[in-house]
Amino acid sequence: MKLIAAVALGCGFIAAPVVSAASASAYPASCDGTGTACVPYIERGAVVGDHCTANTRYNLGLDAAGATLACGSQGKWIASPQLVGIRTPRSLCGEDTGVALTPDGVTLSCIGGAWTADYRVPFA
Repeated sequence: MKLIAAVALGCGFIAAPVVSAASASAYPASCDGTGTACVPYIERGAVVGDHCTANTRYNLGLDAAGATLACGSQGKWIASPQLVGIRTPRSLCGEDTGVALTPDGVTLSCIGGAWTADYRVPFA
């Protein structure tokens, strides 16, 4: 009986760090700007009109001047509202303009005072 309790307790100590480590993220839940430390996985150096592959996540890019582009439904880079950084869905945005990404890459717009998933931006 003591052996079973010891094994169960030992497994709990081993599993606990694995579970907590899996939920940690290397990227912030919220940040301002378009730097690679804030917004990973977006195309940098995109050019309006060039070919792109539309996706539901990380569908934005930046041109050489830092302007935001979206990969449109026709598979070409199009102009987009300015990317402001990473935001959590339904967090307050007030009257903010532009677009944001969730930590996992979904495009958000400020709708009704909260950052809300908005697939109109990348699929215009």
